[in-house]
Amino acid sequence: MRLPLQIAAVVAIVAIGGGIWYVTGRGGDAPAAQQKATARPINVVAAHATRGDIAVTFDAVGTLRANEAVTLTAKTAGLVRSINFTEGQLVQAGDVLVELDDREVRANLAVAEAGRRNTAQLLERARALLARQNVAQARVDELSSQLAGSEAEVRAAQARLQDLSIRAPFTGYAGLRQVSPGALIRPADVVTTLDDIRTVKLEFTVPEGSLRNLRAGMDIAALSSVYPGQTFVGTVSAIDTRVDTVTRTVAAVARIDNANGQLRPGMFMTVQLTLDNRANVVLVPEEALVPVGDRQFVFLVVSGKVERRPVTIGARSRGVVEVAEGLQGGELVITRGIQKVRDGVPVQVEIANGAAEGAGSQSAARPAP
Repeated sequence: MRLPLQIAAVVAIVAIGGGIWYVTGRGGDAPAAQQKATARPINVVAAHATRGDIAVTFDAVGTLRANEAVTLTAKTAGLVRSINFTEGQLVQAGDVLVELDDREVRANLAVAEAGRRNTAQLLERARALLARQNVAQARVDELSSQLAGSEAEVRAAQARLQDLSIRAPFTGYAGLRQVSPGALIRPADVVTTLDDIRTVKLEFTVPEGSLRNLRAGMDIAALSSVYPGQTFVGTVSAIDTRVDTVTRTVAAVARIDNANGQLRPGMFMTVQLTLDNRANVVLVPEEALVPVGDRQFVFLVVSGKVERRPVTIGARSRGVVEVAEGLQGGELVITRGIQKVRDGVPVQVEIANGAAEGAGSQSAARPAP
């Protein structure tokens, strides 16, 4: 019985020793293999942070309106005697567009003028008699008051006569006429519209945060779907004195030359406004940014390894971003393969639009002093 027990004990000892050898000897190769696999460089694409200029732009939408616009109406009732314009015609300030029947008013004017002449003659005789003391001063004063009243009646009749002629208050293009010859029109009846569109005004709004950069005299570029590919250039002429408390925006107006008449009031346009031009700033491709919460990061390649760097960004324009803080310019930032890297891992870099570089050979470039 003792011999079988001894043999079993020896077998158990050999089995335990073999297990220990496998774990400590041969099994030790597994972590080394894993470390070797982990040390293999990750392929990424990178680009250098550069220094250059960037424009701080803002896009908005706006609506066109005429430089001057009015709806012409009749001031007094009357029959339309003549219409002196055609629809769409350019009329000058002061031109008579519509004339109403004025025969009765002219007759009243003639009566008033005759009364004024008669009173003026009586006053002249009374003053001559007053010099010889053949008439009282009170009579002269009475006639002077009557003459003033007669002159007022004449002016009132002249004003009524002018009201029967509807004139253009400014130079512009006449719209569609709403009356016909012989029609009876009443006060406030619409006759036509008048728009000065040789220059048009583009109204748009910008956020209050951009107010510090907005100023009169700035150039704007406007686009319309009516004229694809054509840009209309204008200048900011006015900025509202108040910020809308609901939308937190401020209204602005830009003037656009429209000598060829392409633009019409009411058209919808897209506004491109350059608020600021920043020179010699650090620029990186927009795809290099890695947002984490409310912060922004970039991954740099330094001595062939990844370094995560927090940055503060500024303006964006056409695929590039201004880095206000965190970079000096010249650093190599990863633009593709970001999701595969982490801080400290080695990388195999391919420069954007350039040749590949081996791991360990891409130390970040520094700007020249």
